[in-house]
Amino acid sequence: KQLFDLVLRREAERPNEIWQADHTELDLLVLDEDGKPARPWLTVVLDDFSRAVAGYFITLDAPSAIGTSLALRQAICPKLDPRWTVCGIPDQFYTDHGSDFTSNHLEQVSAELKMSTIFSTIGQPRGRGKQERFFQTVNQLFLSELPGYLTNGARTPKPTLTPEELDKSFCNWLLDDYME
Repeated sequence: KQLFDLVLRREAERPNEIWQADHTELDLLVLDEDGKPARPWLTVVLDDFSRAVAGYFITLDAPSAIGTSLALRQAICPKLDPRWTVCGIPDQFYTDHGSDFTSNHLEQVSAELKMSTIFSTIGQPRGRGKQERFFQTVNQLFLSELPGYLTNGARTPKPTLTPEELDKSFCNWLLDDYME
C-alpha cells in the first residue's frame, strides 16, 4: 500500500470551494476560571485555496459539535474587522471522522446551507496536510512567544493568560502576521 496506493489530492481552484476543519490541543497552559492551569483547544476552519483562516474557536473543553459549529458560524459570517475578508458558504466542507464532525447537528447545518460534507478516509487523513501545517505554524510562530508555552523536555511553565486573553492575542496574530 505504501508503494502503490493512489492518492487523490483535493485542491481547490478558487476561494470558498473547499474549507477544511480540524482541532488541536495547544502546547500552552492558560488559567481557567478557578485560576488553575489548563490546556486549551483550537478549532480552525481553513480555506483550502488561500490557506486563510475563515473562522476559529478556542475553548478549554474537548472538541464538540457545538465548538465546531461556532467556528463554522464565524467562518461564514462577515467579520467586523475589515482586514478579515474571508466569509461565505463553502461548496465542500472537508473533515475527519470525529464525532463532532459526523454529528446530526453538523449534518443538519450542512443540509440547510447546501454545503456538501466530505470525510477523509478513517485512519488515513490524506489531504489534510494544510491543516497540520497551519497548526505547526501556530505552534512555532505564535505559541512559542507566549507565557505558558510548553516546550519539549522543559519544566512546566507558569501560565498567566486567560482563555479570553489568548483568544484576543490569537486574533491579532492571525490578522497582523499570518494573513497579512
